[in-house]
Amino acid sequence: MVSVASGLTDTELNAELFRNRRIAMLEYYLFGGGLRLGQIIIYSSLWLVIGFIVAGIFRNMLGPAKVRKLFGEGTKRGIFTGWLIGMLLPVCSLGAIPIVRELYRSKVKGGTIIAFGLTAPLFNPMSILYGLTLSDPIAILSFSLCALVIVGLLGILWDRFYPDTVEEFPDVKMPAPGIKRIAAVFYSAVRDATGSTLIYVLIGIACSVLTAVSFEKGHLQYGVEQDNVLAPVLVAAVALPIYSTPLLAMSQVGGMFQHGNSIGGAFALLILGAGANIGLLVWFNVTYGWKRSLAFLTLLFVTTIALAYAIDKPLTPKGITPAGHSHAFDVYTHPFNKSQSDIGRIWRTQLSEFWRVNELGGTWILGGFLLAGIVIRCCGTARVESWLYSESPAPERKYDFDVPGWVLGGTTVSGLIAASVVGCYFYYPSPEQLLPDLSTINTECVLSAKNQQWEAAEKWIPYADDLSRRLEVGVFLRNGSVDEFKTAKAKTYRDKLDKLKELVEQREGENIEAYAMDLSKSYQRLSRAFKDEAE
Repeated sequence: MVSVASGLTDTELNAELFRNRRIAMLEYYLFGGGLRLGQIIIYSSLWLVIGFIVAGIFRNMLGPAKVRKLFGEGTKRGIFTGWLIGMLLPVCSLGAIPIVRELYRSKVKGGTIIAFGLTAPLFNPMSILYGLTLSDPIAILSFSLCALVIVGLLGILWDRFYPDTVEEFPDVKMPAPGIKRIAAVFYSAVRDATGSTLIYVLIGIACSVLTAVSFEKGHLQYGVEQDNVLAPVLVAAVALPIYSTPLLAMSQVGGMFQHGNSIGGAFALLILGAGANIGLLVWFNVTYGWKRSLAFLTLLFVTTIALAYAIDKPLTPKGITPAGHSHAFDVYTHPFNKSQSDIGRIWRTQLSEFWRVNELGGTWILGGFLLAGIVIRCCGTARVESWLYSESPAPERKYDFDVPGWVLGGTTVSGLIAASVVGCYFYYPSPEQLLPDLSTINTECVLSAKNQQWEAAEKWIPYADDLSRRLEVGVFLRNGSVDEFKTAKAKTYRDKLDKLKELVEQREGENIEAYAMDLSKSYQRLSRAFKDEAE
């Protein structure tokens, strides 16, 4: 039989339809994975740059002996010191990889490395401030102490049962004082960025992308409610292969608090989602062996889930009606619906918009590191190292003197910590600075929803949600508190955003205009509440 419209036989028509479905499915996975890959690179680039630089400072300014002393060698405070330094340094789970590798080369004890490696991706001044504002401060303090319990227990047991995990390395040459010492830091950073460390980073990124495209859009919105006794276990199973920055994880934890989701699930997301990734675990396996790595991973899961259940009920906020779902995991699932058409165009639009909003210069710096590392490796590292680590003739200097490397290194690391604190004021601006931007984005949300421009609405709603949270944090940062009236208006506004987002995802056009106008009125009330801070 021949189709009149197409001139094809039924067999040829079926073959054509099958081919089109295969192409559509291929585009679905390629463009979905490409978008998640681009987002992870943009999210992680700045944290990775910091990790490479800190590792270079440890190697070339402090040296192994000073690094061991910094992390409490020969004392009982090594694990606590690793936890404390991890709380202060602004890195993510990928950015922690070059640092933990340098700690291992510096012969730091395995328990201390575990304490630092698990804590550094969880907390930094910016993420703690975010959590204190959008969650219960007691809960964030409890999360921090529980993290200390986990890393302390793992570290103590590791050093007790595996005391021989410090490997002997050849003596590390230290660069001569002056320009060579500074150049050596950046040489180590770009060399690490194009060496075996990059392999572990790529493994972590690849596992997160594969996990995202394995789940359909919105598939993880359910199952993390207060009444689901298995919520911490479900979150723990999903969280390990995903990648999350400290700020992203803390914002998701705050959202789970405000929506009445499982607090145990939020804790598991923070510890396993932000605190670890597959790349870090692969390095652990290569370095310490699969048996020890399996023991470590098993104990990490058991302690995390046990503490998640222990704190779930006591920390559950009172007076909050559970939302019945959670959008915290949307960024860990496929970004597109299978029924969406023109995914290629949508992919480019969303990625370019994500770049515009979230790119802070990190991808350019990381790209420069990669380019410089490739050039150095192609030209040969021996010549560069012979110059960097050779003794320079000491010129006669009457008033100049050498600053010890550990002083420079300590000052630089302290500067990074201070910069992350100062950066809070830029990332969380005052209401006077932020409200005009939020007003513009809210208008885009309302207009795109009313006009049933679904893709535009899906783009603007998350930005409005994020700015409303940063609005609260900015007030908390400057005043030390946010009054209940402002908090209530912000929460109501985000609830309206969530409802509008559900209608947009369902392409529900019947009542969309009424909900869009409801959101507009909610924003006006929010704006009036916070304008007192701006005046």
